[in-house]
Amino acid sequence: MIKVDKEHISMFMLAEAYSEKHKTEEKIRFFKNNYQKELHEFEKYLTEINESFDLYDDYMEWKAYENYLIDLNKKIQELQSGNIQVA
Repeated sequence: MIKVDKEHISMFMLAEAYSEKHKTEEKIRFFKNNYQKELHEFEKYLTEINESFDLYDDYMEWKAYENYLIDLNKKIQELQSGNIQVA
């Protein structure tokens, strides 16, 4: 049996969360650069143009990444505060 400290698990999870955060921020940066807009500006733009499935697909993906980033930031904050429970 291998024993692992709660602190080591927390550090590993924190490193993994930062890695995911970096990847997610890169995806968001791609959309911002591609459309030269922030997400809320892109949402407004979509309401002003004719229906475009490609743009709507990008919007859905972009929004999902933004929501995932919010969740990751919460997870990182929890891990940094030591709020972790090992089952």
